[in-house]
Amino acid sequence: MCTIYPGYHGGRLALATGAVCVLLLLGRGDRYSLGITLRIIPNCRYWAIITLLIGAGIGIFCLVAGAILLACGVCPPIPRVPPELIISYSWHSCVSAPFIEETLYRIVLCVPLVAVAGPWSAVLASGALFAGLHFVYGNPAPDNFIAGYFLAWAYLKSGSFVTPVLLHALGNACALAVHVSNWHISS
Repeated sequence: MCTIYPGYHGGRLALATGAVCVLLLLGRGDRYSLGITLRIIPNCRYWAIITLLIGAGIGIFCLVAGAILLACGVCPPIPRVPPELIISYSWHSCVSAPFIEETLYRIVLCVPLVAVAGPWSAVLASGALFAGLHFVYGNPAPDNFIAGYFLAWAYLKSGSFVTPVLLHALGNACALAVHVSNWHISS
Protein backbone atom coordinates (compact mmCIF):
# COMPACT_ATOMS: atom_id res chain seq x y z
CA MET A 1 0.00 0.00 0.00
CA CYS A 2 1.19 3.47 -0.80
CA THR A 3 2.14 5.61 2.18
CA ILE A 4 0.87 8.87 0.71
CA TYR A 5 -2.81 7.99 0.99
CA PRO A 6 -3.14 5.51 3.87
CA GLY A 7 -6.43 3.66 3.94
CA TYR A 8 -7.26 4.71 0.38
CA HIS A 9 -7.22 1.27 -1.21
CA GLY A 10 -9.00 -1.13 1.11
CA GLY A 11 -12.52 0.26 1.32
CA ARG A 12 -12.71 1.50 -2.25
CA LEU A 13 -11.25 -1.70 -3.65
CA ALA A 14 -13.75 -3.77 -1.66
CA LEU A 15 -16.61 -1.56 -2.84
CA ALA A 16 -15.47 -1.75 -6.47
CA THR A 17 -14.98 -5.52 -6.36
CA GLY A 18 -18.31 -6.17 -4.66
CA ALA A 19 -20.22 -3.90 -7.03
CA VAL A 20 -18.66 -5.47 -10.13
CA CYS A 21 -19.54 -8.93 -8.80
CA VAL A 22 -23.15 -7.84 -8.28
CA LEU A 23 -23.30 -6.37 -11.81
CA LEU A 24 -21.80 -9.57 -13.25
CA LEU A 25 -24.41 -11.63 -11.39
CA LEU A 26 -27.22 -9.38 -12.59
CA GLY A 27 -25.85 -9.55 -16.13
CA ARG A 28 -25.43 -13.35 -15.91
CA GLY A 29 -21.66 -13.12 -16.36
CA ASP A 30 -21.74 -10.91 -19.45
CA ARG A 31 -18.45 -9.09 -18.92
CA TYR A 32 -18.64 -7.47 -22.37
CA SER A 33 -21.71 -5.45 -21.37
CA LEU A 34 -19.62 -4.03 -18.50
CA GLY A 35 -16.69 -3.23 -20.77
CA ILE A 36 -14.47 -5.83 -19.14
CA THR A 37 -12.67 -6.65 -22.35
CA LEU A 38 -9.39 -5.83 -24.07
CA ARG A 39 -11.17 -5.17 -27.37
CA ILE A 40 -11.24 -1.42 -27.96
CA ILE A 41 -13.63 0.21 -30.44
CA PRO A 42 -12.94 1.60 -33.02
CA ASN A 43 -9.15 0.96 -32.88
CA CYS A 44 -5.93 1.89 -31.11
CA ARG A 45 -4.90 4.46 -33.73
CA TYR A 46 -8.12 6.37 -33.14
CA TRP A 47 -7.49 6.37 -29.38
CA ALA A 48 -3.88 7.51 -29.81
CA ILE A 49 -5.11 10.59 -31.69
CA ILE A 50 -7.97 11.20 -29.24
CA THR A 51 -5.55 10.89 -26.31
CA LEU A 52 -3.38 13.67 -27.75
CA LEU A 53 -6.43 15.88 -28.30
CA ILE A 54 -7.85 15.23 -24.83
CA GLY A 55 -4.43 15.83 -23.25
CA ALA A 56 -4.03 19.11 -25.14
CA GLY A 57 -7.53 20.20 -24.15
CA ILE A 58 -7.00 19.41 -20.47
CA GLY A 59 -3.56 21.06 -20.54
CA ILE A 60 -4.98 24.24 -22.05
CA PHE A 61 -7.83 24.20 -19.53
CA CYS A 62 -5.34 23.92 -16.65
CA LEU A 63 -3.21 26.78 -18.00
CA VAL A 64 -6.24 29.03 -18.45
CA ALA A 65 -7.62 28.12 -15.00
CA GLY A 66 -4.20 28.79 -13.45
CA ALA A 67 -3.94 32.15 -15.21
CA ILE A 68 -7.43 33.15 -14.04
CA LEU A 69 -6.61 32.16 -10.46
CA LEU A 70 -3.35 34.15 -10.56
CA ALA A 71 -5.19 37.17 -12.03
CA CYS A 72 -7.63 36.93 -9.10
CA GLY A 73 -4.73 36.90 -6.63
CA VAL A 74 -4.97 33.19 -5.83
CA CYS A 75 -1.74 31.25 -6.12
CA PRO A 76 -2.76 27.72 -7.14
CA PRO A 77 -0.84 25.19 -5.05
CA ILE A 78 1.16 22.74 -7.10
CA PRO A 79 2.28 19.74 -5.05
CA ARG A 80 5.98 18.99 -4.77
CA VAL A 81 7.08 15.37 -4.94
CA PRO A 82 10.68 14.59 -3.98
CA PRO A 83 12.51 12.08 -6.20
CA GLU A 84 12.69 9.43 -3.46
CA LEU A 85 8.88 9.17 -3.46
CA ILE A 86 8.43 8.76 -7.22
CA ILE A 87 7.98 4.97 -7.03
CA SER A 88 5.29 5.02 -4.34
CA TYR A 89 3.50 7.98 -5.95
CA SER A 90 3.70 6.26 -9.35
CA TRP A 91 2.17 3.07 -7.97
CA HIS A 92 -0.69 4.96 -6.37
CA SER A 93 -1.40 7.53 -9.07
CA CYS A 94 -0.65 5.49 -12.19
CA VAL A 95 -1.78 1.98 -11.23
CA SER A 96 -4.04 1.59 -8.21
CA ALA A 97 -6.00 4.86 -8.30
CA PRO A 98 -6.88 4.64 -12.01
CA PHE A 99 -7.93 1.00 -11.66
CA ILE A 100 -10.06 1.49 -8.55
CA GLU A 101 -11.55 4.85 -9.58
CA GLU A 102 -12.38 3.77 -13.12
CA THR A 103 -14.02 0.62 -11.78
CA LEU A 104 -16.23 2.73 -9.53
CA TYR A 105 -16.94 5.73 -11.77
CA ARG A 106 -17.28 3.87 -15.08
CA ILE A 107 -18.35 0.24 -14.57
CA VAL A 108 -20.29 0.63 -11.33
CA LEU A 109 -21.83 4.04 -12.07
CA CYS A 110 -22.00 4.37 -15.87
CA VAL A 111 -23.42 0.96 -16.77
CA PRO A 112 -26.57 1.26 -14.63
CA LEU A 113 -26.99 4.95 -15.54
CA VAL A 114 -26.82 4.20 -19.26
CA ALA A 115 -29.54 1.59 -18.81
CA VAL A 116 -31.75 3.97 -16.82
CA ALA A 117 -31.05 7.45 -18.20
CA GLY A 118 -28.96 7.10 -21.36
CA PRO A 119 -25.28 7.62 -22.21
CA TRP A 120 -25.08 11.42 -21.89
CA SER A 121 -26.69 11.36 -18.46
CA ALA A 122 -24.13 8.73 -17.45
CA VAL A 123 -21.26 10.89 -18.74
CA LEU A 124 -22.56 13.97 -16.92
CA ALA A 125 -23.21 12.19 -13.62
CA SER A 126 -19.96 10.23 -13.69
CA GLY A 127 -17.88 13.29 -14.58
CA ALA A 128 -19.55 15.43 -11.91
CA LEU A 129 -19.04 12.75 -9.25
CA PHE A 130 -15.39 12.32 -10.30
CA ALA A 131 -14.82 16.08 -9.93
CA GLY A 132 -16.75 16.36 -6.69
CA LEU A 133 -15.05 13.46 -4.96
CA HIS A 134 -11.59 14.64 -6.03
CA PHE A 135 -12.46 17.96 -4.39
CA VAL A 136 -13.63 16.16 -1.23
CA TYR A 137 -10.46 14.01 -1.20
CA GLY A 138 -8.38 17.21 -1.19
CA ASN A 139 -7.28 17.12 -4.82
CA PRO A 140 -9.19 20.03 -6.42
CA ALA A 141 -6.83 20.41 -9.39
CA PRO A 142 -8.42 21.88 -12.53
CA ASP A 143 -7.78 18.70 -14.53
CA ASN A 144 -9.96 16.72 -12.12
CA PHE A 145 -12.89 19.02 -12.81
CA ILE A 146 -13.06 18.04 -16.48
CA ALA A 147 -11.15 14.75 -16.83
CA GLY A 148 -14.03 12.65 -15.48
CA TYR A 149 -16.27 13.67 -18.37
CA PHE A 150 -13.64 12.65 -20.93
CA LEU A 151 -13.00 9.37 -19.11
CA ALA A 152 -16.70 8.50 -18.97
CA TRP A 153 -17.12 9.33 -22.67
CA ALA A 154 -14.02 7.25 -23.53
CA TYR A 155 -15.39 4.29 -21.58
CA LEU A 156 -18.70 4.34 -23.40
CA LYS A 157 -17.19 5.12 -26.82
CA SER A 158 -14.50 2.43 -26.65
CA GLY A 159 -16.65 -0.27 -25.06
CA SER A 160 -13.72 -1.18 -22.85
CA PHE A 161 -12.73 -0.42 -19.28
CA VAL A 162 -9.10 -0.49 -20.45
CA THR A 163 -9.41 2.83 -22.31
CA PRO A 164 -10.28 5.08 -19.36
CA VAL A 165 -7.82 3.24 -17.09
CA LEU A 166 -4.98 3.93 -19.52
CA LEU A 167 -6.08 7.55 -20.09
CA HIS A 168 -6.37 8.10 -16.34
CA ALA A 169 -2.93 6.56 -15.71
CA LEU A 170 -1.36 8.67 -18.45
CA GLY A 171 -2.97 11.84 -17.11
CA ASN A 172 -1.78 11.05 -13.60
CA ALA A 173 1.72 10.36 -14.92
CA CYS A 174 1.74 13.82 -16.54
CA ALA A 175 0.56 15.40 -13.26
CA LEU A 176 3.25 13.49 -11.35
CA ALA A 177 5.88 14.81 -13.77
CA VAL A 178 4.69 18.36 -13.00
CA HIS A 179 4.80 17.66 -9.25
CA VAL A 180 8.37 16.27 -9.44
CA SER A 181 9.44 19.19 -11.63
CA ASN A 182 7.93 21.59 -9.09
CA TRP A 183 10.00 19.94 -6.34
CA HIS A 184 13.18 20.50 -8.39
CA ILE A 185 12.24 24.09 -9.24
CA SER A 186 11.40 25.08 -5.67
CA SER A 187 14.36 23.28 -4.04
